[in-house]
Amino acid sequence: MKKSHRRVLILQSADNSRALLSVADVADLLGVSGSWVRRHINELPAVRVGRIIRFDAELLSEQLRARIESGKSLKPERTTMLFRYQRGHVFQRGTRAKVWYGMFREDIRKPDGQIERHLRKVRLGTLAELPTKNAARNCLLEHLRVSSTTADMSFQELTERWEKAEGATMKNSTLSHYQHTLRAYVLATFGKRKIAAINREEIQNFLTEQARKYSESSLRSMRVVLALTLGWATDCGWLPKNPCTRIKLPKRTGGRKVVRTVMTPKQVKAIAEKLEEPYATLVLFLAASGLRIGEAVALRWSDFNGNVLRVERRIFDGEVDAVKSKTSERSLPVDPALLERMKKLGSGEWVFRSRTGTPINPGNALRRYLQPAAKELGISLGGWHDFRHTLTTTLRRNGVHPKVISGILGHAKVNLAMDVYDRATVDDFQRPIADVVKQLLPSCYQKEATA
Repeated sequence: MKKSHRRVLILQSADNSRALLSVADVADLLGVSGSWVRRHINELPAVRVGRIIRFDAELLSEQLRARIESGKSLKPERTTMLFRYQRGHVFQRGTRAKVWYGMFREDIRKPDGQIERHLRKVRLGTLAELPTKNAARNCLLEHLRVSSTTADMSFQELTERWEKAEGATMKNSTLSHYQHTLRAYVLATFGKRKIAAINREEIQNFLTEQARKYSESSLRSMRVVLALTLGWATDCGWLPKNPCTRIKLPKRTGGRKVVRTVMTPKQVKAIAEKLEEPYATLVLFLAASGLRIGEAVALRWSDFNGNVLRVERRIFDGEVDAVKSKTSERSLPVDPALLERMKKLGSGEWVFRSRTGTPINPGNALRRYLQPAAKELGISLGGWHDFRHTLTTTLRRNGVHPKVISGILGHAKVNLAMDVYDRATVDDFQRPIADVVKQLLPSCYQKEATA
């Protein structure tokens, strides 16, 4: 019998003898699932006979008729994820070392909004840690309790809990960068989403969309912060797996890209001559030392031992902080001529300081002094970091060993300077190609030499 026919038949059987329906009958009648019926037992005319649950057909028909006549529809299947009551199942695995595992069912929302039930397995502990089956069951119940409280956790709430728990383990600059990435790019899309509903496809599509507007470095930051937060949720047992694992960066189709310029010594001197102090000496110092701008403006005269400089701090967002990494702590010699020029800036706590005696603000100095001077000279300047790139390329062209270049720059990896900071140009290609041509066409060069 079809559902529609059966529903009409029961609605018209109010005068007949009373009948009891099973959970499956009621689910079929109402067009819902059996679990929906069990969750709404208190709202339905249920009769309990021991452990058996039956429903009064006559009362159910009257209740359904009243709803239809009043224009009220039945409550739909759950629109938010609800944690079902369950105890799960525990079992052992392993030959030498026995390990307890637990299994339970978890409701996951699909992208189309439908609920899909997944069987989930979790490792509870070894037999030494959980010596009895009852101990394993109690451990599984704790997992179920945590899962029930976090099933509806939003990504916004996850990030707040992650920042509170993991923020203290990061450098201030690193945490600040992640917080900015979350606010500027990620939370607008995923903030209100339930973490259990975020899947790999959505993350990949999100990055593809952002690739039309932002640079590769911004895309990389988005991927990192998504992987960190969702990975932390996985480690906490709130997600079965990290949906951001092995996500690939799409090819950038738009957005601004910072182009670094490798300058000649003549261009560096021309920029310095356009600037007033202490910015002129700061430019020369950056070009000769390769320090990051945050490291340079954080220099104190107490950091010098003769002409040897000890780099061990930086300034980020106006606050004194440790350098970027352990390898960034380094000692560098400063040429006597350059050091003498730096001493002419005057005495004080900071080497490069403003009129009020505080360290130079790199952002203000870049916008007000450096970029206008470079623009007037026709030099395309991406920022302070261009001087660091310039030194790297100059040292490589002069035949300096990559290990030495890495040490000067304070890099943890030797190849980082070659892969990121150094760029081969036409000038680099000219000499090796000319040497090959001399071998292929020696007569031509002999004629030029005798002419």
